Amino acid sequence: MADRIDDLWGGRTPYAPGERWPARVDQHLGHGIGHDEVQRWVRSASVLHSNGDALDIAVVDDRIVGVRGRADDRVNRGRVDVKDLYGWQASSSRDRLTRPLVRQHGRLVEATWDDAMGRIVEWSRSLLDEHGPAAIGFYTSGQLFLEEYYTLGVIAHGAIGTDHVDGNTRLCTATAAEALKASFASDGQPGTYTDFDHADTIALFGHNIAETQSVTWMRILDRLAGPHPPAIVCVDPRTTPVARHATVHLAPLPGTNVALMNGLLHEIIANDWVDHDYIDAHTVGFDDLRRMVDDYPPERVAEICDVPADDLRHAARLLGSAERLVSTVLQGFYQSHQATAAAVQVNNIHLIRGMLGRPGCGLLQMNGQPTAENTRECGADGDLAGFRN
Repeated sequence: MADRIDDLWGGRTPYAPGERWPARVDQHLGHGIGHDEVQRWVRSASVLHSNGDALDIAVVDDRIVGVRGRADDRVNRGRVDVKDLYGWQASSSRDRLTRPLVRQHGRLVEATWDDAMGRIVEWSRSLLDEHGPAAIGFYTSGQLFLEEYYTLGVIAHGAIGTDHVDGNTRLCTATAAEALKASFASDGQPGTYTDFDHADTIALFGHNIAETQSVTWMRILDRLAGPHPPAIVCVDPRTTPVARHATVHLAPLPGTNVALMNGLLHEIIANDWVDHDYIDAHTVGFDDLRRMVDDYPPERVAEICDVPADDLRHAARLLGSAERLVSTVLQGFYQSHQATAAAVQVNNIHLIRGMLGRPGCGLLQMNGQPTAENTRECGADGDLAGFRN
């Protein structure tokens, strides 16, 4: 297998729209370990990036000695992100903790698991007795599995009764969650990775997918290498790998994302590239949206955002004429001025075009960690479980 440090996305397996993404199994075993020497393969999933790829872990004498992608999984079809392909090697690092440490007389010293857990229980009971449930808080990551988040939510909300539950996933997913709630009255993604297999236009808003979700970028590269490739609309102030493959690259000034989105919506509505039946049946507020974006013709947006007006028109035409549109949103929008408003305008493109609920018509308000949405789904970051906020 080629060195994936030098070749981040591996070889191409081109395919046509509507076809199943061909499998390509990525594998890396430790030095000197042959495939026949692996004693067992343990099914798992990646937690080092936000694609959530299925992989199998190679084990010899109860040690991790490698990984391989799982060909039958619909998310990655055997491919493995470069972080996961090599990151397992840290499990055998001499710097890795293998026993709990507790602080005694100002120093961290090794302890047994029973001792460490006993201290946690004793201290927690003391806080509960003296101050009540509000004295205890939970702070999570986006790299646990769903079952672990569920257990954490049961302990925090059900057993202890604290409301102080949050996670570092708010860095990336607070905007995603609030934008989805604002548009659809519920969290949860109205799209799937398999929508990329059917789309004729893919729009990426503030999302350098080539580096943040590299396995999904492999999927897009394979579509681009196949017959009838999709058009790519890239919104990013930087010239990223995505921008270099884009049909249209819009590079707005930082902080002008809402104006840019208003301009795209202005053009789509002005040219009547809208699904009136879908709007009448499934949405409210279209007239308000139309009045608001009416003040953002291409020439004004060009001045605000420092993008050519003709490029804006071209991008709007691609979004407005697409028969199957997939859009993704990530940090470039989430960590910017008026983040939720900008993300909601991406939702609005799909709503006024009726680009939801069909193969190739999906919307992904992405996450920066693999199980960030699970924290919200299980009530482990401040939301109610089951997307009931």
